[in-house]
Amino acid sequence: MQTTMEEEHIPGAAFIIVKDGKTLLKKGYGYASLGEDVRRVDPDSTIFRIGSVTKTFTATALLQLIDQKKVDLYADVNQYLKSVKVPNTYNTSVISAHLLNHSAGFDELRGRVVYRENQSIPLADFLKNRLVRVREPGVISSYSSFGIALAGLLVEDVSGQKLDTYMKEHIWEPLGMHMTSMFLNDQVEQYASWGYEYRNGVNLPQPWEFYHTYPASEINSTVADMGKYLNMHLNDGILGDQRILSTNLSQKMKSAELRVHDTVEAFAYGFYEEDAHGFRTISHGGDMLGYASYMAMIPEEKLGVFVVHHHEGTRLRYAVMDLILATFSKEKNEQAFIPESIKRKTDLNRLVGHYIWTTHCHSCESGWKPNQEELVLNNDGTFTIMNRTYEEVDYLMFKSTDGMRTMGFVENENGEIKYMSLGGVNSFEKVD
Repeated sequence: MQTTMEEEHIPGAAFIIVKDGKTLLKKGYGYASLGEDVRRVDPDSTIFRIGSVTKTFTATALLQLIDQKKVDLYADVNQYLKSVKVPNTYNTSVISAHLLNHSAGFDELRGRVVYRENQSIPLADFLKNRLVRVREPGVISSYSSFGIALAGLLVEDVSGQKLDTYMKEHIWEPLGMHMTSMFLNDQVEQYASWGYEYRNGVNLPQPWEFYHTYPASEINSTVADMGKYLNMHLNDGILGDQRILSTNLSQKMKSAELRVHDTVEAFAYGFYEEDAHGFRTISHGGDMLGYASYMAMIPEEKLGVFVVHHHEGTRLRYAVMDLILATFSKEKNEQAFIPESIKRKTDLNRLVGHYIWTTHCHSCESGWKPNQEELVLNNDGTFTIMNRTYEEVDYLMFKSTDGMRTMGFVENENGEIKYMSLGGVNSFEKVD
């Protein structure tokens, strides 16, 4: 931690490790704030912004309403929404399951953030004309802030409470997460670790981001509080004498709910799968201006980790996670791949072309778009894309020759390749 923080000039960081319902280790490093108000990081009281890990709380809240039979997991969300309606762009309706596994097919429009609180647009008003549908729901998981924002609005419309009030009453207070909240408030201002980015040799304080889509990004918490949240999920919805979720729905938050292929990492409800050090982890990361966070669980080991630090998009959290998981790692027995065992071979020529990450604004006339990635066939029956070479292990399923990635493809009813998935948030659409 200290070495990497020095190398990357990160002012402050913290993490917690929980196992079997107990805290193994929680530590704070460096400084919560710099300058005249210099304060050290305390894992119990220093509040960090957790960014998109917020999405898992919104998923938990919606699943609570499903537990209570106030929402049907598989029913059209328009039955429950009062303040907005999802457009009937496709014959297939958007259901709560689609919102939870990021497969609703909404466009990822820009303009979700402002830097003054009085500029924030009420959630329903913001979403009213921005639920643009760009694909049939339930086909592929495509990481979506708009889908989970709608899930948050669904919680508000059905419960009659603002999302932060609902979470405080039904999640944070029952779990004893007394340092957790949404938005700026007196407690946050007193205990917050303010965001920093390293620019031109200096750590500069960053402005506070206010999200119109707050169900996707807005929670502030301590690592001690996040340890309680981890233990609840690892214990199938229970912490102490408090049941937050039913066993069934808690397990759905840790189970593959939509995947391209059995061996390709999938989305669960709220979380996504990742393979690391022989473990199948259930994870979610978060990035916002000045902050980076990462949460991972290994359900079969009852092991959970949460890491947070300054500097958006940086990799300290993953280095820490790798070291922790390596400490608990076990040998993974993998069957050797025998090419002759493939019952149906893929026509590789159908895969050739360019692919683009699905999570971007399709309907925007200008602005940022992801790079197009070209898939090129090689003479030996492999293909290369994004600087990795892949060989076939099953129909429409491939593994990189370095063993690091598994990739699956989705075809439509006409046999045309439409999507490529590296698992979880890494979904791509074929553009030519």
